[in-house]
Amino acid sequence: MRAITVKLPEETLHRLDREARASGRSVAALIRERLEVTPEDRAGSVHAVAAHLAGSLAGGRKSATNERRRFRRP
Repeated sequence: MRAITVKLPEETLHRLDREARASGRSVAALIRERLEVTPEDRAGSVHAVAAHLAGSLAGGRKSATNERRRFRRP
């Protein structure tokens, strides 16, 4: 394994230190874990990311169409 140097803001380093102590792992292990996650692994599908929002908004009783004359198709 090759080594690299990464400069981090103090706040980020303190947060990583706290998480490392709480989990019993090293800061390096936490950083490696985060770097190895691909964007596909992180996000999943749009449905997976937003599923908890389904049904959280109340809409009006009217349908989602616009009946005004200027919006009608000829």
